[in-house]
Amino acid sequence: MPARVLIADASEDMRATLRELLELESNIEVVDETDDGSEVTALIGPLRVDIVLLDIDLSGADAITLTERITTQYPTCGVIITSPAADPERMRAAMQAGASDYLVKPLSGPELTGSIERIYQRLARVKTAVLPGGEEVTLPSKTVSVYSPQGGVGKSMLAVNLGVCLAQESGKNTVLVDLNLQFGDVDLMLNIMPERTIAAIIPRLNQLDADLMESFLTTHPASGLKVLVAPTRPEYADTITVFVVEKILQVLRERYTYIVVDTPSVLQDTTLTALDHSDLILLLTALDLLALHNTKIALEMMQKLRYSEDKVRLVLNRSNADVGISVEDVEEALDYPITAFIPSDGRVAVTSVNEGEPFVLSHPHTQIAQSIRRIAYLVMGREEEFSPEVALEAREESARRARRGILEILFGSAQ
Repeated sequence: MPARVLIADASEDMRATLRELLELESNIEVVDETDDGSEVTALIGPLRVDIVLLDIDLSGADAITLTERITTQYPTCGVIITSPAADPERMRAAMQAGASDYLVKPLSGPELTGSIERIYQRLARVKTAVLPGGEEVTLPSKTVSVYSPQGGVGKSMLAVNLGVCLAQESGKNTVLVDLNLQFGDVDLMLNIMPERTIAAIIPRLNQLDADLMESFLTTHPASGLKVLVAPTRPEYADTITVFVVEKILQVLRERYTYIVVDTPSVLQDTTLTALDHSDLILLLTALDLLALHNTKIALEMMQKLRYSEDKVRLVLNRSNADVGISVEDVEEALDYPITAFIPSDGRVAVTSVNEGEPFVLSHPHTQIAQSIRRIAYLVMGREEEFSPEVALEAREESARRARRGILEILFGSAQ
């Protein structure tokens, strides 16, 4: 079936030009056109529109707000924003609202038709999930960002092992994105040799779809985990903009059930973009004062951003370390519950990194591996299937060893 396209443009001449370009294609059908933004959503359902060509300067409605409304009400309808200029801020707003592409006028025939064809094929895959009654549903996808404001607490360790565990335990398509753009190292931790990195996407960004994305991913043979590796050199980091990150995460959602993002500790724009687009944030901390101090600041920031407690889950690494701080001290001082505990096991963790083999594979029965497995079950929404003994043991051991009172020095009395 041809892609059914609605043209919504303020200019009569532009509408005519777009129609002329599209009517040359046998696999595209222009079902209607309008110059009034207030009419667009009312036309989509009755005309069974697949793709809306939406002029960013269309009268009658704000194009960004309208895009969000369309993609919410009609999740299998794509929106291509057309604009007279390549404005980065408007591009970002459009992609955040759910636009599938952002094209700058004047448009060439191949550019326009190529974009429509890619988006239509992508939406066709989304429509393959159908309920018994025939009702269409979108394929579920969950983006999980692993973040810590403190370096050296095991963030990449958690991201890598979680990605491997999800790929194995869920049986679903899982991808790991390394957003440590200057000094990413997940490829070393997985002992893989990527042919392409995230930086190679930049020249092909306008053509990026789920099929093309596969050419930039590297497979971890032992688990089947796909990996989007960070740039090989720090200077390439500047080429990865907010718009690039948004586009990558949007495209990955079309094919991958679980998207794990290893973020840098620095709260730069690309990091905030990943956090904004995440369904779940694993905020990793450890039993040392600097890490806890920075975690408290990070939690305050996330609360200002209106991230819910369901979205931000606190994970305590090295939870059984004998440093005089208990789990209860941490929860009282941060005024935030700890969701998961990762026990300290330096021998297993260091050996895993040095050998390039995640410990959930090399030492699957250790407490540290089982703690990551528990987090994976939490991500999958199957936590009740996992025995909680590992987490309870870590909590009890920490409580036995701790000496109370240290945290009051940093945070004051916890009432």
